[in-house]
Amino acid sequence: GLCVWGSCVLPCRFQPNSDTILHWVKKNGEDVHVHSYYDDQDQLGYQDPLYKGRTSLFHDQISGGNASLGLARVNLQDQGKYLCYASTSQNNQETFVILTARAPVTRVDIVLVNNTVTCKSGGIYPIPQLTWSVSPRPATVLQNTTEVHEDDQGLYDISGSLRTVYNDTESTYSCSVQNEHGARKATMRLHPPMENLSRSEVLLPCNASGLDYITWTFNHNQTILRRQAGQEVVVETEWQQHVRDLSESGSLLLYVTSSAQSEGTYRCTLRYADEEDVTHIELKILEDPNEGQRRTRKELKQPKY
Repeated sequence: GLCVWGSCVLPCRFQPNSDTILHWVKKNGEDVHVHSYYDDQDQLGYQDPLYKGRTSLFHDQISGGNASLGLARVNLQDQGKYLCYASTSQNNQETFVILTARAPVTRVDIVLVNNTVTCKSGGIYPIPQLTWSVSPRPATVLQNTTEVHEDDQGLYDISGSLRTVYNDTESTYSCSVQNEHGARKATMRLHPPMENLSRSEVLLPCNASGLDYITWTFNHNQTILRRQAGQEVVVETEWQQHVRDLSESGSLLLYVTSSAQSEGTYRCTLRYADEEDVTHIELKILEDPNEGQRRTRKELKQPKY
């Protein structure tokens, strides 16, 4: 059986009859008792402590010949060969099952800090690989580093960093983390820097289609809004007076005030079934030179007594 980290079922069927006796044993040089059943109930007196509280049978299906074993909190030490021994008043039966543990890539996160894109993923087994693709293709080979660490459970964390080349056209940096059980991807889109007048609306572009989740953030840690598939947009209280609209594609129409309040980094993060897509926009706010003049003229119109 190929077991995903966390839970697993080791299959075993037998010819049902009366007086059923079931034993699950791990054949690991010396036999390790995993689970036993007879007299119509579980018998765990000889169970190895490693399996305590982690094993179960499908009791309502035993009479139909199902002796499959449920195993919870699967880890690397559980890998190996298991014997399912089933005995009834009519016959005895032995079935061998090989357990192989795996922990697929479930998520890849991507961030941009100081012109370096970093991609991270963790809790993976067997050992993963990380690859980059860049568009448009850079003229020189970009500096990149990859680090892999093994945790105390035998799972792998992987991190890769790549120096970016900032220019006036949009560039994309995609990183893929994969092992033999699957892959996930994360993409960072660097939008050319934008400028906008203070106290006016700006459209921050994002390009979504058929997504599961979208979130807009400001300066990396402030959430502006989020929306899950099929649900209403949730706008954070302090941004409600600024958010004008969120388009179907995820672009954000925003009312910006001053450079002190609205200038900075805006990020649109899209989550799909097996991919994360981040658009990174630096917004510079230009103070309107006529703003002070307009205010003065407004004051002139106010009657004074």
